[in-house]
Amino acid sequence: MTTHVWEEGNECPCKDCSGHIVIDYPDGNCSCHINAPCGRCTSSFLVCDTCGEQEPEDEAPISYTSLAAAVMPKQYARPSKDLGNGKRIYDYDYDSSSGSTMAYKGKYEGPVTAQDIIDALGTGTFGHRGPLLCGDKTRGSFTYTKITD
Repeated sequence: MTTHVWEEGNECPCKDCSGHIVIDYPDGNCSCHINAPCGRCTSSFLVCDTCGEQEPEDEAPISYTSLAAAVMPKQYARPSKDLGNGKRIYDYDYDSSSGSTMAYKGKYEGPVTAQDIIDALGTGTFGHRGPLLCGDKTRGSFTYTKITD
């Protein structure tokens, strides 16, 4: 499968079409006055001026998480961090919705200690709470809160 760059002015990706890609805004259905930006205004409006081929929708959905009653793209995920000597933390994320703390939750593997997690994630400006390790000596989950303000 070849990837075609959908950009205004480029040639149409369809075989046997001599058209060019243009921006074509649909009429109506804008609800930005209720909740901006609306789906209509964030959709792609790139189409071929000859055959009418439209830019395909994104195939990969965006992951969202609810933080402090607001829907925001999930952007804090850190999949894995090697701590050396067969130790690692993984599937960890943090919630900073309180404004004065960063609450980490994740999993660990290997003979991880509380000090290993503090060394890996750092300490807050005004200290920390935890970390609390739940599980056995080689595998489990952890919570750790850094106090930032």
